Amino acid sequence: MTEKQIGYDRRALLIDGERTLLLSGAIHYPRSTPAMWPGLIRRSREAGLNTIETYVFWNLHEAERGVYDFSDRLDLVAFCREAQRQGMHVILRIGPYICAEINFGGFPAWLRDIPDIQFRTINAPFMAEMERWVRWLCAYLDPLFAGNGGPIILAQIENEYGLIAPTYGETGQRYLGWAIELGRTLEVGVPWVMCVGGMPGAIETINGFYGHEMIDDHHATHPDQPSLWTENWPGWYDLWGYPHHTRAAENVAYGVARFIAAGGTGVNYYMWHGGTNFGRESMYLQTTSYDYDAPLDEYGLETTKSRHAAALHRVLLRHAATLLGAGRAVATPLGGGLVGYRYAHAGHTLEFVCNDDRTTAREWQHAGRSVLVAPRAVLIIADGALAFDTAVVAPGDRISRAMQPAGPYLAFACRDEPWPAERAADGAHRADQPIEQLRLTHDRSDYCWYSTTLTIADDEAGAGTLVLGGAADLVYCFIDGVCVANGPALLLENRMRTDGDLAAFAGEVRKRYDAMFTYDGDDTFVLRFPLTLPAGAHRLDILCCAVGMVKGDWQIGFQNMAGEAKGLWRPVLWNARQLAGPWTMWPGLAGERTAVTAGADAAGWRAPDAARPLRWWRAQFSRPGDDAPLALDLAGMGKGLAWLNGRLIGRYWLIAATGTSDAWLATAIIDRGVGEPTQRYYHLPAEWLADENTLVLFEETDAAPETVRVCAWH
Repeated sequence: MTEKQIGYDRRALLIDGERTLLLSGAIHYPRSTPAMWPGLIRRSREAGLNTIETYVFWNLHEAERGVYDFSDRLDLVAFCREAQRQGMHVILRIGPYICAEINFGGFPAWLRDIPDIQFRTINAPFMAEMERWVRWLCAYLDPLFAGNGGPIILAQIENEYGLIAPTYGETGQRYLGWAIELGRTLEVGVPWVMCVGGMPGAIETINGFYGHEMIDDHHATHPDQPSLWTENWPGWYDLWGYPHHTRAAENVAYGVARFIAAGGTGVNYYMWHGGTNFGRESMYLQTTSYDYDAPLDEYGLETTKSRHAAALHRVLLRHAATLLGAGRAVATPLGGGLVGYRYAHAGHTLEFVCNDDRTTAREWQHAGRSVLVAPRAVLIIADGALAFDTAVVAPGDRISRAMQPAGPYLAFACRDEPWPAERAADGAHRADQPIEQLRLTHDRSDYCWYSTTLTIADDEAGAGTLVLGGAADLVYCFIDGVCVANGPALLLENRMRTDGDLAAFAGEVRKRYDAMFTYDGDDTFVLRFPLTLPAGAHRLDILCCAVGMVKGDWQIGFQNMAGEAKGLWRPVLWNARQLAGPWTMWPGLAGERTAVTAGADAAGWRAPDAARPLRWWRAQFSRPGDDAPLALDLAGMGKGLAWLNGRLIGRYWLIAATGTSDAWLATAIIDRGVGEPTQRYYHLPAEWLADENTLVLFEETDAAPETVRVCAWH
């Protein structure tokens, strides 16, 4: 492999001394399967990209401390080598904090169990673990860095520290300085980058919908650095209970062209291919689909957005020498609200005519005629001729697809998950008060049972309120074996916590991010269920269900992420009286401890009978003859988990999309599917299919799979 020297000047990244226009796309290797990687990278290359970007997922590679997994869809080396085989560079965002809507922001759940740990600040236990992992990883990946003949041309340490920097103040800056010094000592031979919060020794990069809005500040702060846009968001992620977030192809093209016009020379689409959050890998409230309305869809196929972006890329690459051979252009008013930029080099010119108005088209006089520039659009003029209009998608570049049934409704057998009263004492924990769920499950399961006796005195009988002082994320309450109440703690992506010092929430943090983050009152983890109960002793069973761990401090009121909690962790009250206990707790489901999830054992399965919650369902089906990507249509189901041939596809939840998206997203994002299920279809990777297949569902509610079937994406 040919060694490459990577550097930069104020205009662009330098590869072997040559300025290079970076057109990059984020593809996260665990969110697809190895069989998909060659096609994903080929379609990326054909769309004009020259670079693939990915995070490194510490939480998946070291799910158990000291046990490293780089197999199957975690084979980062194979992923990078495939990119190199196809002539692509790689940007590696090591973190190890990565955000990424991944469980716990990319931190392994076991990190939380280390005594006295605090994440992403000057904290000896955390820094020791971070350094151990990063040093091990960089040694493992050493052959992949450009100086050793590999494809990696940039590496990132830490991530988006600006989101929490005001919370940690000077201590946080010392930690950030330590992080970049750690990177320097690794001697990877390529420049380091940091996005949204930097430190001398690294290129600070830009994140956002419109990179040009930040480029002047970037150059004022870093006059020696090129403008690199680490996260150009071509869409947005989806949350359970909220609409599908989309962004128009024309608007994405405007953002890219506008950034290049203003002097940007490196763009990374986050995401270029979003893929799927398989297993239990998504953060709190993040759907199993990570489609992101990305240019390559969840199944890896082209979209209108990828075709339109490809047309733009062809123009930019064709004229890259003109762009990069000149200094950064100066914005020139063109009249009528338009602004222009002009690049000239070696007898060629490249001009950008930009309309930044969101609603009004503007007229521009060109070559003796009037040209209309659409709202939020850029015209690219190469050597005097119109080369591209971001607002015009060629008819042949428009693609439309839909789900179509690939077979009949599936026939299911069922078996019941045992109630706590039916479970053996093995694996149970007993205490006077509830123990927080993650201390019991260590995030190896979404589920934990809490059981006690609720004794109602004669003068307490009748109407009352069961109060769970601290509960997350969704609970089902059973009295004497009957489900009497259920509900989630408030379904907000960013919630306030009642415990701990929230002083850091004030000041600069709130001023900077109020427009982005939604907050509610201080009791979002309190659940109150009005019940009517007779006097006497009653068995109280509470099933707590997690829907992913947080990805950042702001999701729990800017407390440190190490304070993340699930299950029950405060007293349970009947009216104002605290239940005395003792409590018995079972982490995980009984079916998760057996072969039920694989569905291989025929014993115990039966024909469906009267509806009840907490039921396992199994169906078998033949592989459809269609070569199109396949998905599972779970219409009619409630909430649970799905396995294909023993592999966990992910969480499913048919909750209606009735939530309101944060207002700041409206600058680029359009909500779709309001009132419909947030996610109805679930990816069935071709690599996981056999000629004959077994599907297993665990359903929390009393829904039955009467209309479940396999569909094809055409």
